[in-house]
Amino acid sequence: MTGQIPDNVIYRDEVYALAGVKGEGLYVPLDFGLTPVSPHTANWRGFVSTYEVSNDHLFLKEMHVSIKEKSDIYPDINGIKPESKIEGIVHLDYKGINFKTNFTGKIIIVKDFIDSMYVHMGFQSPLSFRKVIELEFKEGDLISKKDLSDKIQKYRKKDYSDGKIKPEGDLMKWIDRTFSLDYDL
Repeated sequence: MTGQIPDNVIYRDEVYALAGVKGEGLYVPLDFGLTPVSPHTANWRGFVSTYEVSNDHLFLKEMHVSIKEKSDIYPDINGIKPESKIEGIVHLDYKGINFKTNFTGKIIIVKDFIDSMYVHMGFQSPLSFRKVIELEFKEGDLISKKDLSDKIQKYRKKDYSDGKIKPEGDLMKWIDRTFSLDYDL
C-alpha cells in the first residue's frame, strides 16, 4: 500500500498538508456531480483539493478530480470550467475556484514532515510533523487557532500513538484508521 496524497491548506501564505478533520462542510467531488475514481495507489479517494484561509474564511481554491466518464461538458465549480486530460481515465483540474466553504468544525494542518515517521499506508499522522496547527471554523469563518506543535512534540517524546503510526490490535481497523482524517488529540 502507499501513503496517500493529502489535501493542502494555504494558511498565512504557507502551504500545509491537511492531516485531520473533525466537522462537516469540506467540499468533495460528489457535491458537484462528479464521481471520483482512483488514478493510482497514492490517491485512493480519486481527488486532491487545495483550500485557503483568506480574510478569516475557508475557501476551496483548487480541486483535481479523476473520473471515468469522458464527456464534452463537465460541471463548473463556482463558475470555473476544468482543464481536462485523458489518460485512460479523465483528469479534471479546477483552478482558481475560490469558493467559500460552509465548514463547521476543526481541521489539523501540518508541515515539516519527519521522514523517519513515514507510514507506508494511508494519510500521515499529525504526530509525524514538526509544525501542527488546529483551526476551528463556523460556517466557513475562522473562529480560533491553536499551535499544537509543542503538545505533539511531547506526545512523540512519550511515544503516544494516535493509532496511525504502528498497527495495534485488529489489522483491518488499523488500515481503516490510517485512511481516515478523523482525529482526537
